[in-house]
Amino acid sequence: MRPALAMPLGGFLVCAVAAIAAQPAPTMPPGITRTVLVDNRTVMMARLGMAPGAQEEVHTHPFSAVVVQIGDGDVDMRLGSAHTRGRRPHGFVDFIPRELPHAAGNAGTAPFDVVTIAIKPDRTPGGEAPASAAPEGITRTLGLDNAEARVTLVGFAVGAREPIHTHPFDLVVVQLTPGRVEVRLGDEVTMKEHAAGDVLFLPRDVPHAVSNIGGAPFEVLSVGIK
Repeated sequence: MRPALAMPLGGFLVCAVAAIAAQPAPTMPPGITRTVLVDNRTVMMARLGMAPGAQEEVHTHPFSAVVVQIGDGDVDMRLGSAHTRGRRPHGFVDFIPRELPHAAGNAGTAPFDVVTIAIKPDRTPGGEAPASAAPEGITRTLGLDNAEARVTLVGFAVGAREPIHTHPFDLVVVQLTPGRVEVRLGDEVTMKEHAAGDVLFLPRDVPHAVSNIGGAPFEVLSVGIK
């Protein structure tokens, strides 16, 4: 099934991304695990595991975040004065504005993960660039474009290759469906299997390209950090 690309303003998780820069790691609520994936001057990315019944307390944080659902899940969401409860499909995306009260919980009977991308407020802002035409075998669907992030669902057919290119902003890539991926970043080339939830950080102005070198199509989320 094609992952959903739904991007309401709203919140997911928490304390998980509250460790910014030199701050100590947050204490996680019972049933929530946290693994830091990338922590640099632009973003802090973490993978959170939500056990059945795990629940956050309502909280805020001083940065905005993009949160990606990895695996279907039944989510209990409090956002400001609103309270919703329902099924979220794999690939669902939330944008959490800074200082917005929110809390999330696993209301189902199965665990799920999310990938959180905390956008550091003291980052050096990225430049703007118009979207280019998609190469053959690659599809792009814009899901979110605001003052801090642009999120695009990108599909790679078998054999699809990007030309080597650059962006004037830092870029995060979240793997949504498994695939064998070639990544060219500067002078380095890697070729390996990527699982759902794997992430890449591609620095601004560094030549790069992503290609599908496997036997099946895959999808990723491209998150440009402005």
